Amino acid sequence: MKRKWEKSKSGLTLTIPSIIFVFSLLIYPIVYLFTLSFKEYSPLRSSEIKFVGLENYKWLFTSEQVGHSIWLTIVFTVSSVLVEVIISLFIAVLLSKLMIGTKTRTKSTGSKIFYSIFLLPFATPAVAAAIAWKMLLHPLFGPVNDILNKNIAWFTNYPMVSVVIVDAWKMIPMVLFLVLAAIMSIDPDQFEAAKMDGANGFQEFIYLTMPSIKSVLSVTVAFRAVDAFTKVFDVVYMTTGGGPGNKTEVFPLLIWKTAFSHLHFGKASALAIVAIIISSLLGILLISQGKIKHGKSN
Repeated sequence: MKRKWEKSKSGLTLTIPSIIFVFSLLIYPIVYLFTLSFKEYSPLRSSEIKFVGLENYKWLFTSEQVGHSIWLTIVFTVSSVLVEVIISLFIAVLLSKLMIGTKTRTKSTGSKIFYSIFLLPFATPAVAAAIAWKMLLHPLFGPVNDILNKNIAWFTNYPMVSVVIVDAWKMIPMVLFLVLAAIMSIDPDQFEAAKMDGANGFQEFIYLTMPSIKSVLSVTVAFRAVDAFTKVFDVVYMTTGGGPGNKTEVFPLLIWKTAFSHLHFGKASALAIVAIIISSLLGILLISQGKIKHGKSN
C-alpha cells in the first residue's frame, strides 16, 4: 500500500502543474467573459469600461434579432443532425449487410481505401469545404446546376438548405462510422436468428438493429447537436455571411458580428455566456446518455 501511495503521489506531483495550467487557460477566459458581460466596452470608440449591470442581458432577452438568430441555429442544428443520422443509418445498414453477407471486416486493402476516401469530407477543413461547395453550387458555372440543367442561386434562394447540405456532407462520415461500428458490434447470430424467425429487413431494423444501437446513436446525436450549435460559424461565414438579409445569421455568427462589426464587446460577452450555457446543457445530456449506456453494459 505504501509503495502504491508513493507512486500515486509522484504521479500527482508531476501532473499538478499541467492541471493548473490547463484550468487557468479554461477558467480565466470564462471568468473574464462573465465579468465583461455586465459592462459596456467598445475599445475602438473609447477606452472606458462602464458597468451596466444586467442591461446587456435585458437586451439579449428582448432583442428580436437574438431570438431570430437562436431560432435559426436550432433549425440548422435539427436539420443538419437529422439529415446526417438518416443518411448515415441508411448507408451503415447497407454496408453492414454487405460486410456480414460476405463475411468481411475492415482488414482488407479495398476496405481501407474505401474508408479513407469516405473520410475525406470529415478530414477536409470547414473553410475549404465551404469554398468548394460555393463553387459547386455557383449559379453560373457550378456543376450542380449543369447536371440539373437549372440556373439556381442556391445560397441566395435556398440559403439554409445550402448551408445544411455543406455541413451534412462534411459530418456524415463521422456519424456513419460511429453507427456502423455499433451495428457491427451486434452478434451476427442474432441476425441469423431473426431471419429464421421470418423477420423481413424492416422488422430486423426496427426490432433488432435500432434497440441494439440506441445508446450509441443517442450519444452521437447529442454530440453532433453540441457541435452543430456551437461551431456553425465557419461554414456560414464563408458561404452566405449570414445573408441574404439575416436568413442565415446563426448564433455564433451573431456573436462575432456584435463584437467585431458593431464593437459591442459587452453584449457579445453576454451572448457568448448564453452560448456556453446552452452547449453545457447539451453536454450534460451527452454525459447522461453515456452514463445510461455504461449502466446498461454493466
